Amino acid sequence: MDNYNQYIKDISTATFNEEVINASKDSLVLVDFWAPWCGPCKQLTPTLEKLVTEYAGSVILCKLNVDENQAIAAQMGVQSIPAVFAFKDQKPVDGFMGNVTEAELRKFLEKNVGPLTDPNSDKLAQIINLKNTDNYQDALTLLDEMVQEDQENTDVIYEIADCYLKMNDLDNAKKFISSVPEKLLQNDKIKQIKSAIELAQNIPSDNARIDDLISKIEENPNDHQARLDLSLYYNSIGNKDEAADLLIESIKLNKEWNEKAAQSQLLKFFEVWGFSDPVSIDKRKSLSSVLFS
Repeated sequence: MDNYNQYIKDISTATFNEEVINASKDSLVLVDFWAPWCGPCKQLTPTLEKLVTEYAGSVILCKLNVDENQAIAAQMGVQSIPAVFAFKDQKPVDGFMGNVTEAELRKFLEKNVGPLTDPNSDKLAQIINLKNTDNYQDALTLLDEMVQEDQENTDVIYEIADCYLKMNDLDNAKKFISSVPEKLLQNDKIKQIKSAIELAQNIPSDNARIDDLISKIEENPNDHQARLDLSLYYNSIGNKDEAADLLIESIKLNKEWNEKAAQSQLLKFFEVWGFSDPVSIDKRKSLSSVLFS
């Protein structure tokens, strides 16, 4: 742990006043009362160290071996271990005894320090602003730096793939998303952008081709392939209502066509749009009424 000496310290009775009392003027200081023979201590301490490191200086962890420093433990009224006391402004302000879960420990820290801020939030906001002004290369430069630091950050992965998609660089979009670790592919944001890339590969872009699809449907309402292809086009230009309606009508006419291809395509749209999207909500109701009528 690179920052061990900076944020996490072993202390004693002799250093307690300096490392805890005086240090608590600037940061929240946690004192972890432990002993080598204590099993629950061995479970709690690694979690404490992990979260303190995440807070990167807002919290200092001081570990005190009660076997070697009994006077301090007695002074603090420690009757069982593990025991953790929080010091702020040179006095104890909170504490707990016994092992707790990581979730409970996070709540304890949020109560006494505040929520953990994401160090990437400002960068991501800058990246989104760059994308909104079509500065995709500048956005990718920042994203490349971030992904080198954390290759499993799903927000960064999503933004990189989305940049390629908005640049119409499908080759790099596919190549990049295929390099994402398997364990991240079930993340909702990754599933969403992966589906968006898959959709983009099949969009008819030739105007004559689009006019032809419209004519085919007018001449033969049961041309389900034409409906599906045209729905991809409407989705690509942001006409989500029309894209969904084409597929819902196809399902009305023949639910089983091509192994329920229209339904599968519609569900993929919902995934890409987001299930809380107003159009998704409305069209999911329409789909349900067709399927269960």
